[in-house]
Amino acid sequence: MSNELIAHIDELAANAWPPLINQGLGGWRLRYANGISQRANSALPNAMYGPTTLEERLVAVEEFYAQRGLPARYQLCPALQPPELDTVLAARGYRRIADTFVQTAPLERLLQPKERAAEVTISSALHDGWLDAYLLADSARADQREGRAAIFKQIGPRTAYAGIDIDGILAAVGLGVAERGWLGLFCMATLPTFRRRGAARTIIAALGHWGEQGGAQHAYLQVSADNIVAQALYAGIGFTTLYEYHYRERVTIY
Repeated sequence: MSNELIAHIDELAANAWPPLINQGLGGWRLRYANGISQRANSALPNAMYGPTTLEERLVAVEEFYAQRGLPARYQLCPALQPPELDTVLAARGYRRIADTFVQTAPLERLLQPKERAAEVTISSALHDGWLDAYLLADSARADQREGRAAIFKQIGPRTAYAGIDIDGILAAVGLGVAERGWLGLFCMATLPTFRRRGAARTIIAALGHWGEQGGAQHAYLQVSADNIVAQALYAGIGFTTLYEYHYRERVTIY
């Protein structure tokens, strides 16, 4: 496992869930999206260049988020720059939260069950039915609808909004984002009534076929370290953990 590959996948994932503001800081990226999701409202410090010192960067990050009413937050993976940043932030009182596994699999592992994948509908553009089902299955607040839709509409790479009907209801959804030979899987969500019927596995298979048609060879996803059920599903398909990331968040907002 190389830090170059880790940084590459982190970049793909950042492109797949873009913030509304993406401000550069000598290789670091300061991201803001009205507080919706930790990833889109955190600094991504996977490159470092220019004359700005580490102390100056830390102050700039805190000012950036304080101006927007959010705590300073960093997404930290093994490719972070400088390597000691996690230790520095811990010493400054930043708490560690949201440990997450980044998992990968050869794309061919996703392609079964092929016969059921045909049941999935796929659209290249966000539509209200998909968004409604996703927000409901993900238990998102109603006031986040506009903000989440804005993030979806910011995505630059090719997208596939997948859904499966069960008993006339859009019961499960997922998002595929394809870029540079990789298929990212995001927003996998199933309504509680329809869980444990294989809907998620079917959607993943359909997104795998979609990605294959576009030239993807590998797949990646992100799963919470606390989500044992999802981890079991992904392990059954063939996903294995490549690396872990977590966040460091400042407890006090200036």
